[in-house]
Amino acid sequence: MNIALRPSGGRGEYELAGTQGKLHLSDVFGLPIFIEILPAVVVNAYSKCLLKDGKPRIRLENPNVRNSHPASLIAGAMMLPKPRRERHETHGANLLRWEQFVVQTVRIDVVRMVDRVIVRPVTVRLENDDDVRLDISFAERMARVVRVWTAAATKTDKLAEAVRMHATIFTSVASTQLELANSTAMLHMALGKPEGDMLPLLEAHFKLSPASTPSIGDVSAEITDEDFDEEVHIDPAEARVERVRQWRLSAVRGHSASSFRRKVKEAYDSRCLFSGLRLPRTKATATSGVDAAHILPWSRFDLDGTKNGLCLSKQNHWAFDAGLFRLSFDKTENIYIISIPEPVRTETKKVGFNLEPFQALVGPIPRKNLPANEMLWPSPKYLDELNRFLDGKSL
Repeated sequence: MNIALRPSGGRGEYELAGTQGKLHLSDVFGLPIFIEILPAVVVNAYSKCLLKDGKPRIRLENPNVRNSHPASLIAGAMMLPKPRRERHETHGANLLRWEQFVVQTVRIDVVRMVDRVIVRPVTVRLENDDDVRLDISFAERMARVVRVWTAAATKTDKLAEAVRMHATIFTSVASTQLELANSTAMLHMALGKPEGDMLPLLEAHFKLSPASTPSIGDVSAEITDEDFDEEVHIDPAEARVERVRQWRLSAVRGHSASSFRRKVKEAYDSRCLFSGLRLPRTKATATSGVDAAHILPWSRFDLDGTKNGLCLSKQNHWAFDAGLFRLSFDKTENIYIISIPEPVRTETKKVGFNLEPFQALVGPIPRKNLPANEMLWPSPKYLDELNRFLDGKSL
């Protein structure tokens, strides 16, 4: 599905468009909209999709709070400059300037709940009236935002305080509509009202290694107009798995990736948690045979903590990221358990995929495969959040 800006008088109207699997627009009419900012972290968008004049319009709980449409809140979470809804007033070759672009389309995954709809932004398309376009991966941009949140957590200057407030606003379901709407202006003021993109300025302030946003007018090779096709049919379960995969891939590109890899491999003594094979780097091999895999690519202000990592052989890392393996923690027995979900067994059987090597690893993980220091064991909380996310039960 998409959140799309449609022409309607001077300002334009945001609508929901498209379908997702068996989910149709009529299924979400009247339900409160929540935005998933990070895996298992949602904020109230204070809006609903209502059928108005035959159109699936998005309507705000309090329409007097400007800059609080879901599309604007998504831009605010991404630390983008303030967008407009009046496309005809946006111009210039440089899109990422204060009020010089519109959020034209947000490609979303949808999770239907009994009493709410949670939307997961995938790709955000920015445009202006000069037909300049920029597509941004939400996961990749938010990975950078979390790096800034992490860096600000230990600083005491006024800019760090503003960043911490931004983090609090976008990680709390209790944030008000006004707080969410004002988050962009708050950061803008703290930075001295810059004309351009705020995120690179914050990365420079906290001395984070450079990270790039796609060039103006450059559409990533992984993003095509099909990503915004209103008739794309994506199974919700597939969408959840793909979403977690994107977050993991984003996380490993962070500035502290090398430190994370080193800490995880040291904690596990280069031993694969699943197979128990020890595969360190040797003089005869260019690299080790294990990777440091994230459970979740975020852990509030401990993005790259060892407890959020697993040491896995390259094949098992692929299997974990692909959703072939599930890892859970049994609190009663104090053991970690590997399983293969039934849908995976069903689908792999259809195409003759050989599960035998993976099936051999199913069951309790021997204690010797875990770090000697129990404080460095995988966080049961993170595993539980990941599995709830994959099952579509995250709130």
